Amino acid sequence: MALLFDSALKATIILAVAWVAARCSERGTADLRHRIWMAATVAVLLLPLWLLLTPSDLPAALRIDVQSQAVAKGSDAALAIPGLRAAWALGMLLVLGRLALGLWQVARLTRNSRVIGGVLYSDQIMTPMTWGLLNPLVLLPVYAIEWSDEQRDLVLRHEHAHILRHDWLWQMLAQLACALFWFHPLMWLAFAELRREGEDAADDRVLADGVSAANYAGQLLAVARRITGTQPVGMVAMVRRPTLEKRISGILDATRPRRPAGFQARAAIATAALGLTFACAVLDRGRVYKIGEDGVSTPKVVQKSEPQYTEQARAAKTQGTVVLHLEVDSHGRARNIQVTRGIDPGLDANAIKAIGMWRFDPARKNGKPVAAHATIEVNFHLL
Repeated sequence: MALLFDSALKATIILAVAWVAARCSERGTADLRHRIWMAATVAVLLLPLWLLLTPSDLPAALRIDVQSQAVAKGSDAALAIPGLRAAWALGMLLVLGRLALGLWQVARLTRNSRVIGGVLYSDQIMTPMTWGLLNPLVLLPVYAIEWSDEQRDLVLRHEHAHILRHDWLWQMLAQLACALFWFHPLMWLAFAELRREGEDAADDRVLADGVSAANYAGQLLAVARRITGTQPVGMVAMVRRPTLEKRISGILDATRPRRPAGFQARAAIATAALGLTFACAVLDRGRVYKIGEDGVSTPKVVQKSEPQYTEQARAAKTQGTVVLHLEVDSHGRARNIQVTRGIDPGLDANAIKAIGMWRFDPARKNGKPVAAHATIEVNFHLL
C-alpha cells in the first residue's frame, strides 16, 4: 500500500502539470492537448514500475531486533491496513470488471453484426463506433443503411481518423490507469479529457481534408438524436451527448487550428513526461544517506513501542520475522516504512504501526542530523 499511496501522491503532480499544460494550450490544436493527456496517462502507469525499479539501497549497517510475544490483543492497525488493501482491490476489480464486460459486449456485437457493402452494421448500437488494436473494426448502427453515400462517408472518415490515431489503445490505457487509481479524482478527469480531446482531434482530421463543417456538424446531430441508453465502455463512440454542444461549436469555428501537433511538439511532450516521471520517482530520495557512507553515523533508538500480536495470528499460531525497511529522518522519526519480508497481513501492519511510533537519535553527517536508511527485524514468537 505504501507504493500505491506514494504513486498516487506523485501522480497528482503529473496530472496537475498536464492540466495546466492543457489549459495553456487552449489556442493550440486538439491533437496537441490530446497528446499532453496521453503522455500524462502513460507516465502515471509507468510511475509505480519506475518506483520499484529505482528503490533505495537496503542497508545492513543498522539492524535492530525486536521480540514480540503473543500476550497482548490485536491493534487497530491489524484491521486498518488489510482493510485498505481490500477496499483498493475491490475498487480496482470493479473498474476492470466493467471494462472486461464492455469488451465482451463489443466483441459479441461484432460477431452478431451484418456485413453490407463491406461495412459492418449492428442493430444493438445507437452510434458509430470503432474498437480493436491489431485489427481495428468500425461498426455502424443499422439505421445507417438508410444514409446517403455522402453521409456514410462523413462518418467513416471520422472512424478511420480514430483508427489512424490509435485512439482506442489510448483510451484502454487510460481505463487501466483509472482502475489502478480508481480513488483518484484527477485520474478520472484525465480520462474524460483524453476522450474529449481525442474526439475533437478526429473531427479536425476530417475537416482538414476539406469536408464541409456544416454538413459534418449536421451529421453528428443526426446521430445524437438517435442515441438512447448507454453504450459499452470498450469502444470509441462517435457521439456522446454531454460534450456535444461544445464539440459542435468547435466544428463550426472557422478560426480553430486543425493541424496535428508537429514532431518538435510531440518530442517535447514525451521528453517532459519522462523527465517529470523520473523527477517524481526520485523525489525525497536524494538526501537519504546510507549508514557509513561519507562518515554518516548510525541512528540510535531512544523510544520504543512494542509490536502487538493479533488475535487471528495467535489463533493460527503464526510465528516468524517481519523485515522492515525505513528511513529515519533528521528529526528522528521513522518514515516510508515498507515491508520487505512479511509473514501475515495483521502482524505486518502491527509492525509498521509500532515502528512508526519509535523515536531515534538521528544519523549525523559532519555533526549535523541527516536522514538515513535502516532495516528492522520484528520477531513474532508464541509463548
